[in-house]
Amino acid sequence: MQKAILKISSILLCGLLIYNSLGYSVVLSVMRVAIRQQKWAQLSTLPDNQLTTFVFAKNKPDARLKVVNDHEILVDSKLYDIVRKAYDDKFITYLCDYDHEEETLISKTRLFHTNAQQIPSENTAQLIIEKIIKTGIVTQESSMISESSITSYSNYPIFYYSGPAIQISSPPPQRYC
Repeated sequence: MQKAILKISSILLCGLLIYNSLGYSVVLSVMRVAIRQQKWAQLSTLPDNQLTTFVFAKNKPDARLKVVNDHEILVDSKLYDIVRKAYDDKFITYLCDYDHEEETLISKTRLFHTNAQQIPSENTAQLIIEKIIKTGIVTQESSMISESSITSYSNYPIFYYSGPAIQISSPPPQRYC
């Protein structure tokens, strides 16, 4: 009976560990897909008078327009959800809804990531190399034992240590019974 309880509790703890490491991403992905489908269903019911209309030349690129994906465009740095598209020989007409909530979410996420990432990512290798060189090569004179303070009172040849000072820590205290 005790072995069965031990097995069940270990399986439960392993399941919680797996959920903690991988499960949240699966749950968030499913929630994102559900919210996206709900949003598109809501957008498809909007009448044309509540939508913003953009007309762009088909063969001439416009500096104001940036197509993010099949469902979103940026016009004058504002994010719009595409509800409907209409094509003709010379023009593309986008019927869109301004997506202020997603735009603020994206800007807050970018702000969070820039605040969390203090080290510049483009110079990471250079910064790591500088740290290794600064900690590996000692350029200052050490205040501990130096080679000039060692005096030899024997007949053996004197060997001088020319590297960084070696600090020898004292052994931990021992308890005698």
